[in-house]
Amino acid sequence: MKRSKQRKRHVQVLMILCICLLFSALGCRPGNPDDDKTTITRLLMDTRVDLTLYGIDKKTSERIAGEVFAEMERLESILSRTVAASDLDRVNRAAGEEWVDVSPELFFVLSKALEFAELSGGAFDPTVAPLLELWGFGTAHPRVPSGEELQKVLPLIDYRLVELDEDRSAVFLPLKGMKLDLGGIAKGFIIDRGIEVVRKFDVQASFLNAGGDIRIYGEKPSGERWTVGIQDPNVNGKGSDRTYIAALRLEGEGSVVTSGDYQRFFEENGKKYHHILNPADGKPARQLTSVTIVAGDALTADALSTAVFVLGREKGLSLLKHFPGVDGVIVDQEGKVHYSPGLEDKIQLNAQQTGR
Repeated sequence: MKRSKQRKRHVQVLMILCICLLFSALGCRPGNPDDDKTTITRLLMDTRVDLTLYGIDKKTSERIAGEVFAEMERLESILSRTVAASDLDRVNRAAGEEWVDVSPELFFVLSKALEFAELSGGAFDPTVAPLLELWGFGTAHPRVPSGEELQKVLPLIDYRLVELDEDRSAVFLPLKGMKLDLGGIAKGFIIDRGIEVVRKFDVQASFLNAGGDIRIYGEKPSGERWTVGIQDPNVNGKGSDRTYIAALRLEGEGSVVTSGDYQRFFEENGKKYHHILNPADGKPARQLTSVTIVAGDALTADALSTAVFVLGREKGLSLLKHFPGVDGVIVDQEGKVHYSPGLEDKIQLNAQQTGR
């Protein structure tokens, strides 16, 4: 009996030791620092916007996200062509008639848009709105306009006609029928301003994704690089069905914005027509299928992604040389990937054919 009790006690002690060792191992197991994150989603600018905050509790994250989204929504109400009574809408309705006093935000974004228009030789042009309306992009019934219709509208497409009064913060469109569209630059600006709100708080890092237009702030708690996938333009899947033609591994802050012929398009008689129009002829630009720009801010990346798409590979890469620290990934009509030298150690290609 005595030996049996001792044996039983030994078994109990061993079990307790095993349990203690197990809990000790679990307690000492290194966790993933990136698990301490919260993602909040909102529908803004006609797209899904995801804000991920690292190193802060959920309740505080939701409060920060509320301020971020409120600022983004405020700016959308100023800069959107389709929001009635927005500053931009007021400018467009007054075309050919009178000057319009506008907010500092609209004046700044429009000034930057005109700068990019000049640098790109008009490949990026904020006066493209009449063409977008002619094609019906953004409506339920897009269509291919006739050559006569295009010729009638093209005289209204000229960024050099836009007049600015810096002292008054005012804008004038001299021709009746002229209209501005800032869709190729305003989203980037709004994303940047969203991150400026995040900066006011004690947040270790954040990742703001507005329909594929991305702005990164800080460094991931794990110390790993940020990974951003570039969608294969020839695969129109969504979510987990997407196929990525390349991946970018980035450090610190920056922005990644993509313009592609797969984002907004319609088909007529078996042919695809996308929304990135060449201001010179009023038709969809056809040289490329996708352009991804990596820059320090989203406004720059947004504008250049459109400009490079219209310019094509050679002229587009040449344009990027005028912007230190800005790089690009281009997918041509044959599916070949080309990228600027600054991405040499940051890009991982999945395509069969590549160029540089």
